[in-house]
Amino acid sequence: MTLKFREEKVAKQSENPIKTLNEAIVGRCIPHGNFEKAFDRSMELLKLRDFGMPGSGIIIYGKSGVGKTTLTKAVLKQGTKLYGEDSVIRTQLTTGSTVKGMFAELLVGFGDPLAKQSSTKDLERRLVSTISERQCRLIIIDEVQHLIPGGDPSKKTIDNILNAFKILDETGVSFILSGMDSLMLLWNADPQIRSRFQTHFYLSHFVYPKDKSSWRKVVRRYINTIEEHGMQIDCQEFEDRCHAASGGAMRQLVLILTTAVVQAFKANSKTITAEHLHKAACTQIDSHDGLTDAFNVSMENVRQFSRYNETSRELAPIVRGMGEIFVT
Repeated sequence: MTLKFREEKVAKQSENPIKTLNEAIVGRCIPHGNFEKAFDRSMELLKLRDFGMPGSGIIIYGKSGVGKTTLTKAVLKQGTKLYGEDSVIRTQLTTGSTVKGMFAELLVGFGDPLAKQSSTKDLERRLVSTISERQCRLIIIDEVQHLIPGGDPSKKTIDNILNAFKILDETGVSFILSGMDSLMLLWNADPQIRSRFQTHFYLSHFVYPKDKSSWRKVVRRYINTIEEHGMQIDCQEFEDRCHAASGGAMRQLVLILTTAVVQAFKANSKTITAEHLHKAACTQIDSHDGLTDAFNVSMENVRQFSRYNETSRELAPIVRGMGEIFVT
């Protein structure tokens, strides 16, 4: 890295310190086992063309907030870094999406100016041509459940979706389909779809038990990240309060910390206080997920909540963080 480039990078970071710090916090998110397995399989899909192999596909499904979109964006970022800008294209469907609309959105991703003004046949032809010309390796389609009205795929819907993938077979491109649990109704409905998407990964909410070898190690990573960016945390029994507020869930913890960072910056403070954390928890945490006032009550109340809330939990293993994945 040249001195000039380093100075420009530092200057850019200093222009928006809130964004820089919060991106660092999000980048330290520790994915659970299936997250990492799906990420690794996605990287394998990107390499198929190098070995002269036909395209393949995987399905990633689960409830809202378990990391599906985070995963697909991570694959997009890493694939682009390794193979170039057009090597991975990602689109996110919305309510009322159709196969034609999906084709159009993919062409928009490639920068096609006529993507919104063409017939289905024209879209098919141009998409096949564009994928081949740009040497696209992987197409990611997020929120695929929107192709299944009412969560019950009709034979016509299944045929339309299946034909869409058949049309793109000649390009050798691979696919990642991501969506809610109803996406598996599509997978179960047709053997040809199963043959194209042989592997599926279920992402679920993972929580960490409150002990030194797991939860405290996780929280320490975030504390270190915050301190590396010139801020500090002033909150007694911070790890215990974080666990009570988040219920031991990674997503909730990240939401609390990033919101507290914003609260501190708004107060022109380099110290994230218990009050900032309390406001963040009240904003981001539902009472079903954790103790919303964990940063504003006595430790006895926190302990009582933790004891009451202690159930059989599935331990999320300590694996590589996204930042560590990206540098390998």
